[in-house]
Amino acid sequence: MNKASIYFLLLCTLFLVVVHEARAQGTQVFEKEFAPEPYECVPKAHKTYYKKVMDRARQAFEQNLKRSGGQRAMPPLFDWPLRQAEGFDYPGYYAISNFVDQASDTTLLDYNCGMRTYDGHDGTDIRIVPFRWNKMGNDEVEVIAAAPGTIIFRQDGNFDQNCAWGGGTPWNAVFIQHADGTITWYGHLKNGSVTQKDSGDVVAAGEYLGIVGSSGNSTGPHLHLEVYDPMGNLVDPFQGPCNSLNNDTWWNDQVPYFDSGINRLITASQQWTSPACPQQAQIFEKTVFDPGEAITFSVHYRCDLNTNTTQLTAFEPDGDTSTLLNILYQRGGNFFSTNPSALWNNTIPNNAPKGKWIFEAVYNTSTYGTLAYQNEFWVAETCQADRNFVGTHTISRYYQASNTITSTADINNGVHVVYDPENYTILSPGFSAPVGSKLEIRTAGCN
Repeated sequence: MNKASIYFLLLCTLFLVVVHEARAQGTQVFEKEFAPEPYECVPKAHKTYYKKVMDRARQAFEQNLKRSGGQRAMPPLFDWPLRQAEGFDYPGYYAISNFVDQASDTTLLDYNCGMRTYDGHDGTDIRIVPFRWNKMGNDEVEVIAAAPGTIIFRQDGNFDQNCAWGGGTPWNAVFIQHADGTITWYGHLKNGSVTQKDSGDVVAAGEYLGIVGSSGNSTGPHLHLEVYDPMGNLVDPFQGPCNSLNNDTWWNDQVPYFDSGINRLITASQQWTSPACPQQAQIFEKTVFDPGEAITFSVHYRCDLNTNTTQLTAFEPDGDTSTLLNILYQRGGNFFSTNPSALWNNTIPNNAPKGKWIFEAVYNTSTYGTLAYQNEFWVAETCQADRNFVGTHTISRYYQASNTITSTADINNGVHVVYDPENYTILSPGFSAPVGSKLEIRTAGCN
């Protein structure tokens, strides 16, 4: 059996998608977005060229250091090289799919003595999840400089929606040299997104470099981060018992090997679609429901162990939990999984209390302890063409109208009321909202 066949069988064993019969009726478990980067992120011919660029930058650096008689700076400590763009604030947005391969032969070995890598991989692959093609299309996740330095090379203008390795297509990337001579690569960036700064320009830690994309040899949007010390030796920025390249972590705050967390909670009208790469998924997200409507709850993890549990609860406006969702969920299958998702289908009862509901996930992990996440959704009054309110609001409510909402009503202390007209809201003389109440006005109209 040749190396490729052995590697393929190993991947099938390691990343088998397990769909099991969950404890709660209607539960489905998915790992459809998970795909390792099973070949070279950087083709050998490209890497040869990039190393020549690095050699020139390194020689110039050493000459300048010698001429100036200065002392070499300490190696950099990296901040996280990604952030959510302005306007996006999900609980999480990434998952690490591959670390540096520490093995010199064809076996797989990451810094923690596991096999979360592939043969010959020289970087760290950080995927954006869930719905990574949607995230890329919306410019949701930015690549930023992990440490200050000087750009020595940038590349842009290359196709960025690759779904498979092959062909040796070039990527979009930025290469930065730090104060001690260390050089860091940021690869697979989105076409047209790369910083306008060029070779010789200085960047600060946290400065924008581009948008996560899928240019070059890539099976989907992710950042490839690759690091070389001043002597040109490969660095694995993660410290662990099987890191033979360097002794210390290169992170200011190294994330755990099992970086358990929830990236997103969603309420929707139905299950999301999983179209062929690189098409974007339809998420069907919905936060306002009429009584009698179908509702789908889903939870999307960045990393999960099958020993972790999640208490999933839908709280009514009065705090009751008996109507829609109240289960303790535990994933079956492989011990470790990157980016699993699970969903639960239900129907809003016709007599469901109207107002603000809370979808909550309390995630009990062996890595971080207990993590809590919440999303709001609303059960609304039936949509009307126009609405006119008098009297008093005494409980949390969400009102919709396809035209206007006019109100002279009082709002009791502590009550949360949302008006959602198509065009505008009129608060007529006599309207009263005491301290402690909350009035929220939207203009999205009826669903």
